[in-house]
Amino acid sequence: MAAKPKDFTTSVVNYIPKVKPPEGHSVHHISCPHDCPDTCSMLVTKDDKTGKAVSVQGDPSHPITRGYLCNKVNHYIDLVYNENRVLYPHRRVGPKGPGAKFERITWDEALEEITNDFKKTIKEYGSEAVQPFSYSGTLGMLGYWTMDQRFFNKMEAARLEQSICIYAAMWAGLYTYGLSNGPHVGEAARDGCELMILWATNLVSTGVHSIPFIREAKERGMKLVVVDPRRTRTTMFADVHIQPKPGTDAFLANAMIKVIVDKNLHDVDFLNTQTHGWEEFVEKVLPRYTLEEAEKITGVKAKDIEDLAVEYAKTKKSYIRANYGLNRHQNSGQMCRAVLILPCFNGSWREEKCGGVAFGQLEEMWLRFDLGKLQRPDLGDRASKRIVNMVQIGRALADNIGDDGAQLDPPIKSLFVYNSDLANCTPNSGNVRKGLMRDDVFISVHETFWTDTCMYADIVLPADTALERTDCHWAYGSWFLGINKPVIEPLGESINNTELFRMLADKMDYVDSNDNAFTQTDEEIIKDILLEAENEDGERFNCLTEGINYEDVVKNGWARASTESKRRDFLNNGWPTPSGKIEIKCEAITAEYPDVSPFPEYVPEINGQFDPKKSKYPIQVLSSASHYFIGDSFQSVPRLQAMQSRPTVEISLGDAKERGIEDGDLVRLYNDNGETFCYAVLINGLLEGVCATQKQFKGSNTPGGLNVNNLNSEMLTDFGKSPCFYSVLVEIEKASDEMMEKAIKQGA
Repeated sequence: MAAKPKDFTTSVVNYIPKVKPPEGHSVHHISCPHDCPDTCSMLVTKDDKTGKAVSVQGDPSHPITRGYLCNKVNHYIDLVYNENRVLYPHRRVGPKGPGAKFERITWDEALEEITNDFKKTIKEYGSEAVQPFSYSGTLGMLGYWTMDQRFFNKMEAARLEQSICIYAAMWAGLYTYGLSNGPHVGEAARDGCELMILWATNLVSTGVHSIPFIREAKERGMKLVVVDPRRTRTTMFADVHIQPKPGTDAFLANAMIKVIVDKNLHDVDFLNTQTHGWEEFVEKVLPRYTLEEAEKITGVKAKDIEDLAVEYAKTKKSYIRANYGLNRHQNSGQMCRAVLILPCFNGSWREEKCGGVAFGQLEEMWLRFDLGKLQRPDLGDRASKRIVNMVQIGRALADNIGDDGAQLDPPIKSLFVYNSDLANCTPNSGNVRKGLMRDDVFISVHETFWTDTCMYADIVLPADTALERTDCHWAYGSWFLGINKPVIEPLGESINNTELFRMLADKMDYVDSNDNAFTQTDEEIIKDILLEAENEDGERFNCLTEGINYEDVVKNGWARASTESKRRDFLNNGWPTPSGKIEIKCEAITAEYPDVSPFPEYVPEINGQFDPKKSKYPIQVLSSASHYFIGDSFQSVPRLQAMQSRPTVEISLGDAKERGIEDGDLVRLYNDNGETFCYAVLINGLLEGVCATQKQFKGSNTPGGLNVNNLNSEMLTDFGKSPCFYSVLVEIEKASDEMMEKAIKQGA
């Protein structure tokens, strides 16, 4: 049996690297800033004579990282010292779009042009004509949503619904459990889990640091089930692979619950004491979820569903790790809720160390802070200003249509983009690029690399990397946090997000000598708000920070959140929901979304795959994370780009044969919304009527100039206002030379 890892309950470990760095070098702690649940602790070796970082490695003292990094972050030095980095402010000279030309300018010139445009726009159109756009280019709490929010709150700019990734699943969790989460998947595997279900979860590519724990648990006898329409690197080592048709997971989950109840295997005591609405759910909803109908809807054999349900019901030490693939269908909210209530019926929540369910730890790790103190909404009346959903930014920019379907008044006149490659990450990306081409919109971009979005900017500002800034990182997939301190001097004239918005605030005359909103240092924000803030009773505002202090985390690089706090005893204290119980019936959903049932139910997704033989567009597209990139991040690293080499699409053998497509062929994916081109990879075992490609592959590296998001509409999920990246139907054909010539001419 593999050696047991260090005890996860230790908050802080005094750590000195066992491997002495070479003479003249030093070792520094940082946290990985990228959009990944692991949030690894990294050790950076620096040449003290040159001031350059020379290597990175995983921190062996960190209980999750355990001394190694993923395939992506292993190349972090190549990301930092990269010829594609933006190192100085630039002004565009000539037309917008691919191939745009830029000239270097000073920071003073750049700030002057940007703030002059802000002032002009506000004077002529009002503050709502200024539209910020940002997301997860860095997940440090400061760089992600602190000083920028203070700045735009003071301006009273238009708001942004940052719902492009996790909102449907997040709101499913909030509606069902409130601010509470199950254990980390590694903890569950280590602490006695006997049956683990990875539901829509390809952890080998998107959370690799859980895999050693799962392997070790399998060695001692844990059974691993993976539920996924695709064959992935994770399904390859599962004991059982369940392949439902995309978008049918709610029916699968409810059919499992019906089996559990029909066989009298449900934990009635847990349901009575810990949940709200379960009897009504059983009486009114479950009768429709028969095994026969489940097989017809999901494509999974009735016996396989029954066997899994019975085994799950009888295994109290069972854990479900779901992932955000469930979050990207039109019916995602209810689909996520159906999966989330499964452990209520076998009572596995009683096994607090290794039972229950989680999409991750985001609801607790990110939302327990005093966000008012962090973001300062009191600086202005921004709450009354319009909000634009980032999922629908294309129609807002190109068609001047808001979330409610009405004309935007005023239109967007100034767009400020940071932490995001807007041109590639958004649905209906062809329309987005059309909007970015508007001559009457002033576009500013703060970026680390020359992304596709930069090509539409009037001003491009240089952003830093994790090695060059201070920040605080709270994982969304585990219970760990870390603090970054700068390891190297900023390259060129790059600056971090917080300093940028301090500079802009100064130029806009927002700095008030009686208020520290724009003078508070990064260290002060981390200490006073993110770690050591107290409430009126003198206890930590955030129970997860109990016993954790700034100086200790700086010294040691990381700490474990205080999940043993008595304030987190949900089974005895009650759950943080309106009813104080797990809400199987949730009236709050129906109050906000009248057409959505208060119970987790299966509703066929719009643009779902039902009868491929009769459909104009018979193949459903799953655009999941690449093994080599995280969105746009790392696509500028040559070795990783070489590993991915080109955009590909996985196609079943039957679908390929029917269309005369062979492995390696360039193919065209198209529907009424648009088209994109990929290279075919034939997969034995992929469901027919399903294909899979990489999300956010750079359009500039894609034949025809547009990635798979050109096929997406701006439709929103049933609740949570999330995108429907997976509710996309297409036809696929082998590309001809004529098609390619046309695509190149029409490419954005």
